[in-house]
Amino acid sequence: MSHDVLATPRVPFARALRHHAALVAVLLVLGAVGGWLYASTTPSTYTSTTRILVNPSVGNPFSSTPSSVRQDQETSLETEAQMVRSEDVLGAVVDRSTGLTVRGVSRRLQVNVPPSTQVLEISYTADDPELARQVADAVAEAYLANRDARFKQVQDDRVGRLESQTVRTVEDLRSATNAAQKGTPAQRAFNNELADALRNELVNLRAQRTALENLTAPSGTVVSPATEPSGPPLLATLLWPVAGAVAGLGVGFLLALLLERLRGTVRSVAEVRDAGLTVVSAVPRHHVWQRRSAVERREQVDAAVRRVRTTVLALDPRPELISVVGTGSDTSDASAAEALAGSFTRAGHRVVLVRPAQGPGAGEVAVEEHGLAQLLLHERLDVRDVLRPTVEPLLSVLDGGGMGAESRELLSAERLRGVLAPLVEEGNVVVVHVPTGDDAGPADDEAYLGAADLGLVVVSTGRSRRRQVDELVAEAAASGSPRVALVVGRGDLRHPAPPGREDQPARPTAGREGSTSSADDPKARSRR
Repeated sequence: MSHDVLATPRVPFARALRHHAALVAVLLVLGAVGGWLYASTTPSTYTSTTRILVNPSVGNPFSSTPSSVRQDQETSLETEAQMVRSEDVLGAVVDRSTGLTVRGVSRRLQVNVPPSTQVLEISYTADDPELARQVADAVAEAYLANRDARFKQVQDDRVGRLESQTVRTVEDLRSATNAAQKGTPAQRAFNNELADALRNELVNLRAQRTALENLTAPSGTVVSPATEPSGPPLLATLLWPVAGAVAGLGVGFLLALLLERLRGTVRSVAEVRDAGLTVVSAVPRHHVWQRRSAVERREQVDAAVRRVRTTVLALDPRPELISVVGTGSDTSDASAAEALAGSFTRAGHRVVLVRPAQGPGAGEVAVEEHGLAQLLLHERLDVRDVLRPTVEPLLSVLDGGGMGAESRELLSAERLRGVLAPLVEEGNVVVVHVPTGDDAGPADDEAYLGAADLGLVVVSTGRSRRRQVDELVAEAAASGSPRVALVVGRGDLRHPAPPGREDQPARPTAGREGSTSSADDPKARSRR
């Protein structure tokens, strides 16, 4: 029997996002709320800006010619911007205000120079809008006062140098004039020429001093007083909520991927098909809010198991040895094996249920320490001698008999088929519950599944791991043994229907399929 291998499984990221969309949405909302709370607890700030037009002056230390008195020369505004933040300027602002420090004002002060202008933009940010406006104006006034002081200092220094040079020139002129009255004619002529030159120099010095003393151009003016303080822009207000939402979204994605990698549970029939298993039957899915009674669950499980039975009986050749394996610790695969065995008996077929995980005396009737383990150890022991009868005449049970290291060493697909061959030859349907977890050895499941004509994988949505389903599919592809799936919901197999009759079916007769012995059924004899 071949099983369908459908399209490649979905990308793990998309599957994780789909399965954990609620978690991602919750973290997204929590991140946005957290960002909004942080933004709301952060005090609002207000910024006020004032603009100053800087005039070039003779006091400008960056003039190309110290004696220049032109008013149209360029001024290094970048240097002037640094002077606005100087300790002299900010110290004057702090002295006129209370509660401010030079470091605090400097940290909240910004000075910008618009391109191709002689303008300085001074902005100050504070928690109080009125304080922001007052400090911006105070910084502008302090800077202009500082620049005027620097201009006056440079001007006074130049006037002082001109005064000193004028005094020296007058003394030299006096000496030259006196010398022109004495000496030889040549000496008197030289001193006369020197006196004329000193008179011209004295006139030039007095002209420079007059120009400096008459220079009254302002060093700069405020062209735009401090503006009304503006609060934080809307974009900045929304920044923290948006950033929180993005952070929550990222954390949600990471948690979804982590949960999907650690758990990776199967949640739908489509995922089982995507894994590569043919789903022959499934219990209808019910949501959490849709409560079902134990009777309803039992009826739906019975209907699903009947569909499995019908599918198995329709196969040609019909599987006589069926292994039932679970894919998780909570799939109740043992109950599925019992339910399938009971379904075959209710249909009138003789069934042997093999339970390797059950030891001697585990059930209602003990069997003198005999079971599957003893059959593997002793080849002469007949399997029909260790079967346990049940209240259902058509159903017998073969327990494990205490599987140990020695019996597990002999466990293989070929050996297991040889042990169970007499049961198959007599026309019994053999249902083997494949132990999983702590009840199974390292390679037990491969032996049980390899010996079977058909493997039934019980998948419980919300419990079975996708990784285990993929491993079973890979094993089936490697061994070539057909496997199908029965998909149930969480807890559906906790209350299986007891083995009983289905509408009082007739006893198996000699002509009924699955009820004749190997001596009367040539097809059964040739099946092996």
